[in-house]
Amino acid sequence: MSDLKSDELESKIAFLERHIEEQDKAILKMEQRLDRVFEELENLRSSLQGAESPASNPADEKPPHY
Repeated sequence: MSDLKSDELESKIAFLERHIEEQDKAILKMEQRLDRVFEELENLRSSLQGAESPASNPADEKPPHY
């Protein structure tokens, strides 16, 4: 009876250790993807800020017939 329980516990521990390793890998992968998303977001923000200029304000522009 005791051997059966210890085998069962060892099996469960091995399963849980494998599961933890898989979760760690998944979290690391998601963190890397999130870092790339934030980097791309910063690039887009920089591009938008570089594209905006005071001269491009439609309220300041004269109509084409002037």
